[in-house]
Amino acid sequence: MYSGEATLTFVDFEIVESILFDTSEVKNKRRIVVEINAQKRELHYSDLLVDFEVLKDEVLNKEGNYLFHRFDGTASKKYNSDFGYWVIKYKKLIMEWDEFIDKAWFEER
Repeated sequence: MYSGEATLTFVDFEIVESILFDTSEVKNKRRIVVEINAQKRELHYSDLLVDFEVLKDEVLNKEGNYLFHRFDGTASKKYNSDFGYWVIKYKKLIMEWDEFIDKAWFEER
């Protein structure tokens, strides 16, 4: 479902990895394959997560009381809306939103 804006609160967390697939140097390509054409670079999570839109998420593994979770999506316009991902280690996740607006864009409408 499409919820519009939501708040994610991570309890007892640590950002493990924060990556941007930078396409700013890619020229004269009609189709960009980010894993091949883009420059993979670390970007501080405080920059990457501003206006980050989550498109996919996956729990990677569990170690003791901690979950490792990867979020893939698009960065802000400041970073050309390029793809990126971040991995977080946390004990608990609280998700909050006001309402369901519609089915998600990738669902049949």
